[in-house]
Amino acid sequence: MPVKDFQPSNIRNLALVSPHGTGKTSFGEALLFRTKVTTRHGKVEEGSASLDFSPEEIHRKISISLAIAPVEWRDTKINVIDTPGYADFVGDMVAGLRVADAAVFCIKGSAGIEAGSEMVWDRVEERNCPVLCVVTQMEKEHANFARALEGATSRLRKRFVPLAWPIGEAEKFRGIVDLVSMKGYLFEKDGSAKEAPVPPEVEADAQKARSALVDAAAEADDALLEKFLGGEELSVEEVRRGVRGGILNKSFVPALPVAAYPMMGIDHVLDTFAWLLPSPLDCGPVVGVKPGTEEKVELKPSPDSHLAALIFKTSSETHAGDLSLIRVFAGTLAPGKEVWNANAQRSEKTGQLFFVHGKERKDATQIIAGDIGAAVKLRESHTGQTLCDKNAPIQLSPIPFPHHELEIAIFVRNKADEEKMGSGLHKLREEDPTLHLQVDSSLHQTLLLCTGDLQVDVTIEKLQRRFGVHVELAKPRIPYRETIRRAVTKQGRHKKQTGGRGQFGDVHIRLEPLKSGSGFEFVDEIVGGAVPRNYIPAVEKGIIEAMHEGVLAGYQVVDVRAALYDGSYHTVDSSEMAFKIAGSMAFKEGAKDAGPILLEPIVEIEVRVPKDFVGAVTGDLSSKRGKILGMGADGRYDVIRAHVPQAELYKYSTHLRSLTQGRASHRTKFSHYEEIPREIAEKVVSQARAEKEAMASA
Repeated sequence: MPVKDFQPSNIRNLALVSPHGTGKTSFGEALLFRTKVTTRHGKVEEGSASLDFSPEEIHRKISISLAIAPVEWRDTKINVIDTPGYADFVGDMVAGLRVADAAVFCIKGSAGIEAGSEMVWDRVEERNCPVLCVVTQMEKEHANFARALEGATSRLRKRFVPLAWPIGEAEKFRGIVDLVSMKGYLFEKDGSAKEAPVPPEVEADAQKARSALVDAAAEADDALLEKFLGGEELSVEEVRRGVRGGILNKSFVPALPVAAYPMMGIDHVLDTFAWLLPSPLDCGPVVGVKPGTEEKVELKPSPDSHLAALIFKTSSETHAGDLSLIRVFAGTLAPGKEVWNANAQRSEKTGQLFFVHGKERKDATQIIAGDIGAAVKLRESHTGQTLCDKNAPIQLSPIPFPHHELEIAIFVRNKADEEKMGSGLHKLREEDPTLHLQVDSSLHQTLLLCTGDLQVDVTIEKLQRRFGVHVELAKPRIPYRETIRRAVTKQGRHKKQTGGRGQFGDVHIRLEPLKSGSGFEFVDEIVGGAVPRNYIPAVEKGIIEAMHEGVLAGYQVVDVRAALYDGSYHTVDSSEMAFKIAGSMAFKEGAKDAGPILLEPIVEIEVRVPKDFVGAVTGDLSSKRGKILGMGADGRYDVIRAHVPQAELYKYSTHLRSLTQGRASHRTKFSHYEEIPREIAEKVVSQARAEKEAMASA
């Protein structure tokens, strides 16, 4: 039976965000159970959570992918987007935030801001959307609502203001005071709340908290501020108006206490979602660009507008086919209609449409502006792309997926599985665009580029379960290079007499070192026809081919000038092949005498780190043969720039998280090549020779 449509004014789209372990998914399950979407209160630790439904999530008891759960509460449809908390799956958090109109930031009552909270907050700030804070697990030992909010205000440099005050904490948590109305509510056994007088023991704290809330509300509205400064009391409706203005202009973060499993405070949270969080109408027109230009296009978030919809997630389970999750920002998406993919500039026909709850689907007759739904088997369209009307094209801003932080080599023992591995990884990348595959033909390896070790483990598990491919991992090979330090001259002479026509090519070349980064330069200095013109390109080709494998460790040779200055030929036996071989011989022999050295790639690394860990990170980079280039500030972080050898940065993302309690991040890009210190070069050369001998004897 189709689900009823809600108008944009009655829709709330919110993303649940937090680091792992705050009870975010458990809170989502409580919302589902309270609104009767589920008949059983799902629990993550029992594997019964409807929001963590993939085999990998059930097995690990963590969220790996975002999940959608629409709930209805007092004539309002609330699309809850549960996002993963582990940094390795940050791509889905970013995607969820991109299509949400507000973030619900969860912190633990007993711990407040902990490892990973700041990284999540950074993503919320990048999205720049209204935020409501939910302090979870208030029934647990050591829960302290006031301390959690003070820590959040201090660490995140944003004012967190209580919207309700807990009556009791930890095992004594039994109710809340609604600070807007100053009414007390005590929880019943089923978690519902019954109005009651504010207990004397919390009266003073609640009054103090309400004063802070009224201050924040007044500051968000000029008319209210004038009244407040004039000494007049603000009414309940005026406080509500000010709080709503404050969250919409992001001047402060209202906060609520809850306990998900005993269902305490859930009704109050749902009420708050409905009256406080913005609807799609509150967010104003959707803004995009005309495809291929920078010309701005604006559409009202109305079902009658032209279509503007963003595909923000793709899932591809074998039994169900491809499912594309879509947020419709403007217009109406209907099944069986032709729409236009603004990114691919192709037409797309929509098939069946659904509203999704976890892994369950319900038929949708249409998805209107402001709502979230799903389409199956879109042929031309992928994550991050915009669907629109062809006669009114608009391209929405893309999802800002994070840069990869980990590179690892991936391979299969069985050659027959290579194609299956490639197609499997292509499918998985469709689901998680933070995964990348890079084939390095020069080093004969395939690299998996991703955000962390856990993401690698899950990817391997999915390849095995869904595609029947068993893959193995290895440390990536480093793309070392070789070059020369001094000029030499060398003759290359190829002479071979067979029964028929012979082969003859004779060249004299001069090898000279070039400035770093210059590559290769070939100079023709032949005069008087010592080498015929038609054979000179063959000499160059022979030298280039010889440069693919250097004389020290078999790595590509760079930054060399080769000048052909003399030679001789035979009118009958000379050929292009003979001169190509002669050029190759001359280069190989010359390189041995030209002081060959080994070069290593140096990357420029940028580390964003809290001030507390700057010393530890700079010291660690120095221990990795790094050279600090400079430091700067970026909000709550210091930014360290350094040059570090690539060979020293294997699994650096994991190491950095460990070093900084998960509070730092980094990006790298290739900078240049430098000569390797002699003792390290000797190890690289001996290892390369050992590998070559092992391959020869295999």
